[in-house]
Amino acid sequence: MSTVDPAWEERTEKILQRAWNDHRSVLYEHEIYEILDTLDIRVPVHLVIRELSDITNKAIRLFSSDRIVLKIISRDVPHKSKVGGVRVVHKDADFIRFSCTSMIDHFRERGIGAEGVLLVEYIDYSQDLGNEILLGFKESGAFGPVISFSKGGSDAVHFAEHFSPPNLILPPIDREWAVALQQSTKIYSKYIENDRVNYINHIVDTEIKFSQLATRFSGFFPSRSKFTFTEFEVNPFVFTPDQDFIALDGLASFAENNPSIARETAPVDSLDRLFKPDGIAVIGVSDTDNAKSGNIILKNLRKLGHTNAYGVNNKGGAIRLEGDEIRLFKTVGDIGHNIDLAVVCVPARATLPIVNECARNGVGAIILIPGGFSEVTGDRSIEEEILAVAKKHHMRIIGPNCLGIVYSGAENRRGINTFFISEDKFRINMDNEQNVAIISQSGAVGITEIYNLRNAISPKVIVSYGNQIDVDPADLVRYLDADDSIDVIGLYIEGFKPGAGRFFFNAVNESKKPIVVYKAGRTVEGRKATESHTASIAGEYEVARAAVKQAGGIVAESIIDHSDFIKTFALLNDFRVGGDRIGIIANAGYEKTYAADHLGTLHIAALSETTRSRLREILPPYVSVDPLLDLTPLVTDDQYRRSIEIMLSAPEVDALCISIVPQAEIIHTTDREIDDCNNNIAAQIVALVHRYKKPVVISVNVIPGTDTVYNKFCTLLDRGGVPTFLTSGSAMACLNAFIRHRRIKEKQLLSERLK
Repeated sequence: MSTVDPAWEERTEKILQRAWNDHRSVLYEHEIYEILDTLDIRVPVHLVIRELSDITNKAIRLFSSDRIVLKIISRDVPHKSKVGGVRVVHKDADFIRFSCTSMIDHFRERGIGAEGVLLVEYIDYSQDLGNEILLGFKESGAFGPVISFSKGGSDAVHFAEHFSPPNLILPPIDREWAVALQQSTKIYSKYIENDRVNYINHIVDTEIKFSQLATRFSGFFPSRSKFTFTEFEVNPFVFTPDQDFIALDGLASFAENNPSIARETAPVDSLDRLFKPDGIAVIGVSDTDNAKSGNIILKNLRKLGHTNAYGVNNKGGAIRLEGDEIRLFKTVGDIGHNIDLAVVCVPARATLPIVNECARNGVGAIILIPGGFSEVTGDRSIEEEILAVAKKHHMRIIGPNCLGIVYSGAENRRGINTFFISEDKFRINMDNEQNVAIISQSGAVGITEIYNLRNAISPKVIVSYGNQIDVDPADLVRYLDADDSIDVIGLYIEGFKPGAGRFFFNAVNESKKPIVVYKAGRTVEGRKATESHTASIAGEYEVARAAVKQAGGIVAESIIDHSDFIKTFALLNDFRVGGDRIGIIANAGYEKTYAADHLGTLHIAALSETTRSRLREILPPYVSVDPLLDLTPLVTDDQYRRSIEIMLSAPEVDALCISIVPQAEIIHTTDREIDDCNNNIAAQIVALVHRYKKPVVISVNVIPGTDTVYNKFCTLLDRGGVPTFLTSGSAMACLNAFIRHRRIKEKQLLSERLK
């Protein structure tokens, strides 16, 4: 910004203060022009008319165009063109005076005040696609300022809703990121094809300036300003026939700055007492009913070997768990041992006194299990009081309205299980590699995903965090990112508390691990449902989606994709990605075609003559040798195996999708055949995949569990570390996501992140 007025920030502050003194939180258009001018962004010649006597021939000569645009100046009319607040007239002083009088009278007759009229030079330009740009930013309650770029003009909203949504990016951005935003857009290719690189440069320069304006006047960043821009938009910026870039129409709103949105980042190890406690108190254990949540949690903890887990009931007494008599203490203070973690299972109305008691007794962390807080009542007062106590005494809190934590443990540390579900209903298979963390605002989602993935992965951690009055996704990502035993983190997020989205963005951006995110609440109905579920800011789905992509996370568009991506990234974690050239092997033509229809950003490998010759040697003459290899239902296990090995050993093939219709008569896929033959096709595929370490996904066209004939075939593949799916479309989507993420990360392809 070398040509920018060095005092632009001070001048902008004065404009905002002047408007605030005028009891306005919306800027007039000429004030927006003034701010743009200080940023060296071109605006039309304009003149503020307060009195008709200001309209003189001398004043009119300031305008070079033969027409002039009249715009009403009114604090009550933000969208002027919709209500008759914009007119185009010929450059004649008398006619302009008449038109201004007519316009002001039009509004005053309707009880709308008018402070004057803004005269603006008429700018002639073509409305061809790419010549009108909408560029602006708004202050998101969760993420802070967000820059938006899209087609501009009067139909901008319709175009964004039905054809191409806005391209979003979180500032601050430098030139590299601003260029990446343009490269990620659909209009970029048109600018390049039409030799309009200067258009791109104009837009990039303006985006950088808007980034500085947005961050200097935001509660999310250190700021000397008293004010925050809640919205600042120019629609349209236009390119003239002379290729000038001019801001025509603008709107801006602002509010007093709220620096409390910015928070200090708590030390990562502040969560240790949640995951690695030395003493645990379960508060709310029933002395009569072992089916109560507190009793189930205490039982789960003691089965994990936590002899330092104690039950608390305000009447005292004792219960029997698993044949043992367990004393119940009346208060945490009565326990007489160090308590790092309290798991609170009492009704919402009784929680505050218990939190105070925990604070007095030096408890370091609390899991608040009960619901019935703001997600039901809308009243956050109890939660705010609990949080105030926690902050004062440096306690960390998960919940309320949650299941808490399942943690398999670490070296010399026993695991944790606060999920109040009996083993008859929910048992976690810990036989697979434990390299996945599932973080879910909804406990049910975490349970369902782990159950559905039980044949492929075992969780290292599951966290249900509920209303997130304290610990939120950003805290959990930072903590689990530091755990070397975790390779993949999956998150289901319904909403963010104020300011938390920005910290989540920062946490994902700093993480070195694949982070798979499903953000709920993408529709009006979905937002209402999530807000009533966990009392969060559920809106701004598009902002959250853009933020995750910009930070380098993986966005799942459905909850099924979320589970599938987690499985793929976990099982292929230590596989190498050499490129994006893929081979497809199927024993049914439709599966080969379906896979090819879901290539995404992958490319079909061009097989070398050496690879083709090797395939011809082993395959019957009716099989056409091709990178989309249809083996037909008539090949044997051995031909299938050898075809896979030839493809995996080919240097021109980077990855492989294998589709198996198991009903083919010759190959051995039934449960009985799997039992009878240790060297079955599934076992051979597993061995080959791990030998060559190239990414491989498999489609098996049967639903596990509905027909026991093929259950062992699918289970053997998943447990063998080969991601297996119901359709080749799902398999290809997962392979594409995995390879694309790796290549973006390794090559730092910023524009691809944003797509």
